[in-house]
Amino acid sequence: MTELICPVCGEVLTLTDRTYKCKSNHCFDTAKEGYVNLLTGSHKPGSETGDNKDMAQCRREFLSEGYFDALVRGIIEFIKEKALPRPVIADICCGEGYYGDRIKNEIDCEMLGFDLSKEMVRLAAKRKNGITYFVGNLSRIPLKDKSVDIALHLFAPFHEKEFSRIIKDDGCILNVVAGENHLFELKELLYDTPYKNDEKPPETAKLTLSQRRKITARVHLKSNRDIMALFKMTPYYYHTRDEDKAKLRNIDSLDITTEFVVFIYTK
Repeated sequence: MTELICPVCGEVLTLTDRTYKCKSNHCFDTAKEGYVNLLTGSHKPGSETGDNKDMAQCRREFLSEGYFDALVRGIIEFIKEKALPRPVIADICCGEGYYGDRIKNEIDCEMLGFDLSKEMVRLAAKRKNGITYFVGNLSRIPLKDKSVDIALHLFAPFHEKEFSRIIKDDGCILNVVAGENHLFELKELLYDTPYKNDEKPPETAKLTLSQRRKITARVHLKSNRDIMALFKMTPYYYHTRDEDKAKLRNIDSLDITTEFVVFIYTK
């Protein structure tokens, strides 16, 4: 079963011989890794969109060390609480596939993951774990209406119209944002006056905030490579002066707080 729809006409896509095709004969070939590029218009297949290859690999290496394990365990616990028989789970802005891979390994589900970055999706698809991966746009998600039981949405822009459209009437969205103390020790090294995050939930008129959960853990970053990898994954990397970035280059290890707020939205 596929929940994918054609990004051109909205018809259901069917996979035959490594090609997705709709009734209107719009065709999308799968890449050798197994994913399909469903970007259209200004985001044409092969264009440079989203995170580049270096950023994708950096993210994979960091997450593979288990530093955000508390978060993925919390997500898995919530899904198991729902006790749904083979739920359809969508990993929105899936990155290189770490969270989806962990979930798929523990829960019997049909899982789909997408990201704007082709490099992220390419790495995710190389896991060969049975997840359907595609390159897609958050503002026009190529999934059928009311086809998703649970959607994961971690550290990415919130698009209430599309989220409301794709989840089932009894489905939900797990929106994850940084907690107030998330990576505070890293910010103390970088800035003279570090600030705490506001933990503000996304505003929406189409969805209802039904639950709020906080997940906090202390982790030990065991190398400068891991410290720099984490830094590159944050928005701070793009807004920090070079002289402040240099403060991290001689730090060999660091104990930090990881803190996440999970907002659970329903219709």
